[in-house]
Amino acid sequence: KNLNCGSKIIQIAAYLAGGMFNDGYTFTLEIMNDMQLQIGLHCKQVADEYDKHRVDRQDRRTQSTSKEARTARKQELAAKMDEFAEEEGLLYGPGIAD
Repeated sequence: KNLNCGSKIIQIAAYLAGGMFNDGYTFTLEIMNDMQLQIGLHCKQVADEYDKHRVDRQDRRTQSTSKEARTARKQELAAKMDEFAEEEGLLYGPGIAD
């Protein structure tokens, strides 16, 4: 492929992409501030709202994944207990000593 930009441009793009991934739009506002661009209140509100939604979305994904994992572990443990009960039989209970 032919690229119409130099390695500096690619480095800057990678830096921006990494910053956006880690910090969201707040990072973009920090870059704009470093470039001495005026950032209005509306820009800050939009960035904060977007970042809040991004974090909330990831929290929901994490919770659903961990809930699925907990459910799977519980089912696996229950299956092992049922298997053990079938192999060993009841070790205690009413009428066992009779």
